Amino acid sequence: MDAEQRDLLLSMAYLYSACNRERRALPLLLLVATEHPADRDCLRALAHAYTATDQGDLAMTVIERLEALEGEPCSRGLLLLRSRALHAQSKLAEARACFARYADTPAADASRDAA
Repeated sequence: MDAEQRDLLLSMAYLYSACNRERRALPLLLLVATEHPADRDCLRALAHAYTATDQGDLAMTVIERLEALEGEPCSRGLLLLRSRALHAQSKLAEARACFARYADTPAADASRDAA
C-alpha cells in the first residue's frame, strides 16, 4: 500500500467517523493498521472508532500499542482516549481517575499530541 492509498483510506475512515458511522470506518482503519502497524494517526483513529462502538477492550489494546510506540508517559490525547475506553468497559472509577489526569495535564502538552 502506497502513501496515497493510505491517505485515501484514512480520509474515508475520518469521513465515516465524522458522520457517526464508526462501524464503517473500522475495516478501513484495520486495513491500514495491518499494512502500517506503527502508523500513529491510524491507531489513534482506530482507538476512537473502537470506543465509539463500545469496544473498550479492543480500544485499550490499541492504546497500549500507541503508548509502546511513543515510549514515554501518556500524552494528553491518549489519556482522554484511555478514559473513554475505560468508560466503554464500564470501569467508571478508573475512567474518572484517568479523565482527572487528563484535565490536570497542562494544555501546553497539546503541541505534542498534534505531532
